Amino acid sequence: MLVMKSRTYKLQCLLGLLFLSFASIAQEEKVMDSYVILNSGKEVRGNIEGKFDVETYPEIIFIAHSGEQSTYRPGEILGFGLGNGRFFKSETIPLQDQAVFTQVLVSGKLDLYKWDNRYFINRAGTVIELKVNQSTRTENGKLVNVNSNQYVGVLTLAMNDECGIGLKRRIETTRLTDRDLIALFSEYYTCNSQSFEIYATEVPYSKLAFRLQGGLGLIGMMEYESTKKDVNYSLDKASAPYFELGVRFSEFRNAPRLLVDLGLGYMSESNTLLLDASLVSFDLSGSEQYKSSSFLVPIHLSYIVYRKNRSEVYTGVGLTFWASKFEADMGALIIDNGEPKPNVINSIFVDRKEMAVSPNLKVGYRRALSEETGLFAELKGDFLIKNMDFYPLTYHAVYNYLVGTLSVGIEL
Repeated sequence: MLVMKSRTYKLQCLLGLLFLSFASIAQEEKVMDSYVILNSGKEVRGNIEGKFDVETYPEIIFIAHSGEQSTYRPGEILGFGLGNGRFFKSETIPLQDQAVFTQVLVSGKLDLYKWDNRYFINRAGTVIELKVNQSTRTENGKLVNVNSNQYVGVLTLAMNDECGIGLKRRIETTRLTDRDLIALFSEYYTCNSQSFEIYATEVPYSKLAFRLQGGLGLIGMMEYESTKKDVNYSLDKASAPYFELGVRFSEFRNAPRLLVDLGLGYMSESNTLLLDASLVSFDLSGSEQYKSSSFLVPIHLSYIVYRKNRSEVYTGVGLTFWASKFEADMGALIIDNGEPKPNVINSIFVDRKEMAVSPNLKVGYRRALSEETGLFAELKGDFLIKNMDFYPLTYHAVYNYLVGTLSVGIEL
């Protein structure tokens, strides 16, 4: 027992140090290949530092390809563009005393802006907010809230031509979302055969990546209930190989720190259950070999807690669905009551649930190699409640099954 625990402890320490060494690589801020347009109209190429791709920028830190670094606030430049297609313009909008960096969704004779989750149009230099007016009125003696789609009237007046009249029903059913407004503006400009540009088509709702990983599952048990507390149960081996193929959704347009993982994993365990007990009239010991093959479907919701340059650390929670095939060999129970020849009883006394659901926690580190590819290391802990049954002789015990998985992989 002491030898097994010592080996397990050393393995855990070694894998833990390996994981920490991955996480210590992070160095600089994430950069995006971008450009700024100076007030003189000159365009300068370079990179904009930023931890996440967001829609609101109070200021930007710009590093030109020449190496010169500058901090720009609204009004100090005409605007800036990001490598993903987004474009931001210095603009004064209603109820704001100073200029802000508004995101330009559509530009043309009639511009469509977005700032702080609000939408605006710019027609001939006049910026008007698209909004829903809220008021209250009394109906049957009760005070009720009333919403009025003010933006429908603003758009109807702004598109007051033959094409706009033809799109009257389309305008009335348009919602205040990026997708609906961009689609409406696109139809309007196409109808009028006017030139326009959309700056949001390259910004997807989220990013999809495929992931392949492998590592070790560190195995342990915890007693849930037992009819005989003097009987001790343990596993001969403390690890098993683990593999997983999955997908990750990341860089959500409105939640850039959120990560959603879905995978299909496989873990194969070949192990031996050991037991020993010093009872009143005899000593009991025994062992039983078994094989357990498990298919896993882990689902995780994670949050990026730290990001610099190409490195990020994330943590999350989730559920894992287990489907296990369990095969046990004939075990041996040795009863030693002091006689010269101990009594040996052959029987199967180990079993495991075929289906289970376990809550889990995860922490991970990812290092981007390119825009699409990255390496990652993850440490995950699963807790399977009442998963294993032991019934030697007339005794019975139920144990929780614990799996701490340390894996490394590639994301494509």
